[in-house]
Amino acid sequence: MALIKATRRDGTGKGVARQLRRDGRIPGVLYGGRKENINLSLELRGLLKTLEVEGEHIRIKAIDLDIEGVGVEKVLMRGLPVHPVSGIPEHVDFMRFDAHQKIQVMIPVHVVDENLSPGIKAGGILQLVQHELDVHCQAGAIPDAIIISIKGLEIGHAIHLKDIALPPGAEVYGDQNMSIVSIVGVKAEQAEEAVVATTDATPAASS
Repeated sequence: MALIKATRRDGTGKGVARQLRRDGRIPGVLYGGRKENINLSLELRGLLKTLEVEGEHIRIKAIDLDIEGVGVEKVLMRGLPVHPVSGIPEHVDFMRFDAHQKIQVMIPVHVVDENLSPGIKAGGILQLVQHELDVHCQAGAIPDAIIISIKGLEIGHAIHLKDIALPPGAEVYGDQNMSIVSIVGVKAEQAEEAVVATTDATPAASS
């Protein structure tokens, strides 16, 4: 389980946040669990290292948040806005972990069984229309990914939201006819370009 260290932060507002960033730190907040909110300060370098090691799964897994003078709280990372140019985190929000609380979380979509798709074998192109799904589930049962098999999927066919087998207790709100993944044929102009390229690359016959 990931461990993130933090200290209590005195003061709020843009001025405090700017000073923290100048000191190599970023502001944060801990909330939820019917307890008081705690304003936090985190070392940016340490947070970036944790994000690099844990990858995308840190957004959907419980984290140990060690707050100096308070102790360790089990939390979920619920917000991590980044600077639009540098991509450096500007703030981080943590919610106290309650395994039975229903929460909303973005879960990545993973496609499997591409080798068992007639459409792929026939030269079709896989189109992942929805890379993530907005899943509602208990915090203690967040899936790592939504796995979608395209076994038997032909060119021109799609898998829709209503076709997906979700983990027990999980729900995805939205249009049940929304396409998640499909297989399309190669466009005519792309095929023609491929033929021309092949022809141009063929050596001329010797006379």
